[in-house]
Amino acid sequence: MAEALVARRAVVFAGEMSLFSVIVEGDCLAVIQALRRSGLCPLLFGHIVDETKRLRAVLRSCEFQHVRREGNRLAHSLAKKAVLSADFEVWVEELPDDVDGVF
Repeated sequence: MAEALVARRAVVFAGEMSLFSVIVEGDCLAVIQALRRSGLCPLLFGHIVDETKRLRAVLRSCEFQHVRREGNRLAHSLAKKAVLSADFEVWVEELPDDVDGVF
């Protein structure tokens, strides 16, 4: 369910930042497949998937792609940094120094 919530937040954030053509990547295949499927989602977290699909309607283009965890090291490093940080931070142009090496 956490992965579905993250995908939803990514779509909301894209709209807030006026990014109207986005690709949301995730390493949870079940969530990515559910987001790609048409119709209502019958899964336990289906209400989150359905809401995410509705929210993406404000974007010009929104694709969902599965990325294996090994290929997602940068996102994993950023997520870990976010969990350890008490502040809300957004990096728009440059990566933080401690994760730049992963990139």
